Amino acid sequence: MFIINLMIVFHLGLCYMAYAPEWWYVVDTEHCSLFLTGFVCWVDVFIMPIMFFVSGYFGIMTLNKHGDGKWWSGRFKRIIVPWIGGTLLFAAPVSYLTFFSRNAPVSFSEFCSNWFFFDPVNGGSGVFFSHIQYWFLGILTVFYLILFILTKLDKSMLEQCAPSKPGKVMAWSLFIFVFCNVVAMDIITGFDDLWIHLSYFLVLQPCRVLPYVWAFFLGAYAWRHQWFTEDGYKPSVAKWVPLFAVMTFAYPMWILMGRFFVANALQFVFIRGILQAAMFTSSFYGLLAIFCRFFNRTNKFWSEMAANSYTMYYCHMQIVFPVAYFLLPLDISWFPKWILSSIIGLIIVYCVSKLLLFLPCFAGSKKAKIS
Repeated sequence: MFIINLMIVFHLGLCYMAYAPEWWYVVDTEHCSLFLTGFVCWVDVFIMPIMFFVSGYFGIMTLNKHGDGKWWSGRFKRIIVPWIGGTLLFAAPVSYLTFFSRNAPVSFSEFCSNWFFFDPVNGGSGVFFSHIQYWFLGILTVFYLILFILTKLDKSMLEQCAPSKPGKVMAWSLFIFVFCNVVAMDIITGFDDLWIHLSYFLVLQPCRVLPYVWAFFLGAYAWRHQWFTEDGYKPSVAKWVPLFAVMTFAYPMWILMGRFFVANALQFVFIRGILQAAMFTSSFYGLLAIFCRFFNRTNKFWSEMAANSYTMYYCHMQIVFPVAYFLLPLDISWFPKWILSSIIGLIIVYCVSKLLLFLPCFAGSKKAKIS
């Protein structure tokens, strides 16, 4: 629930950040802030890895519970159909906002035929082709397939072990994965925010793919070793939260100011890789520690929001960017504008998400049980 709502506020934050990506759907150049640039950089480190971790944790749990046929039926209905259907129906209209919000003289039909679905010069998909937020579902489908194959090769993967505490190698492996992935891909591509699409099927960021793999399969490992149970491993608040707090300040500050303190771009990338790896590791374990320690319970509000979190994720881009677009003429500073767009966006997204629960592919979402 926390991650999905933070994602919505994060995506709206990009509309008001200084130095927003040129392709971002709606950008308010008149009311922008370096603070939001730092906020976006901060959230962007941990938001998706935690989603992959949660998916891996519950993915293997439900595979063990339901068996192959019912499990794949559920993946097809809840993941694959929404992924393909959402990409076909909503990706082009949302992506067209990049042109529409800037008053570019390109019609929607021309955008679809020359910029999105097709590239008339080079062939294949267009320059602006994307899966919008549904890229996560595409990558998740691949991870589920790999997980399924691994459980067929080693059936013991579906059996829970005795509760055990992970060693230091686990955290250091995450640090090294992130550092190597970030630095290597930045040197190779020259662009840490590069998105690539493999034909029409998968859209991904090369600078982040290894940490996503690590987080997903760590989720499966965590379920097997009974993390968060009464006798299982629980990340330490005292160990991880202070480091998370330090990196919350240090990492965004380096992104904003680091280039002024180094002799060349390679030094900047190297230090950024170290800080991003430390930020990634501390935020991952720190947030798990915080929520396990202080929020390991529910109530009616949290239960309701949790039940709607998937449908809120599913529909949010189609709603919040038009909200940001219609607020463009409003001449107020970036902070009240960001807050206002977030409140309006969250309310509308929540209402629409309630309606989506009537669709068969989302009907399985249930409220958390309240004891």
